[in-house]
Amino acid sequence: MNRLTEKDDQGNWRLKGVRWEQLHEGQVITGELREKLYGALCKLMEYEDTGMDPEEVEEQMMRTFMGGGSL
Repeated sequence: MNRLTEKDDQGNWRLKGVRWEQLHEGQVITGELREKLYGALCKLMEYEDTGMDPEEVEEQMMRTFMGGGSL
């Protein structure tokens, strides 16, 4: 899975390739920024459509990788 977020050396996170300054009020949303935001929101929607919370996802992944279930 490709992550949509990244962290700097201090542990600050952001959407990969998007500086927080680009999201400040009054900033122009470029086509490239729009595509990144739309892509991240689509992934969030897909996750929410699973109906699973983060703990359930982790449990399912453990079962799958331990040879138990399927995703």
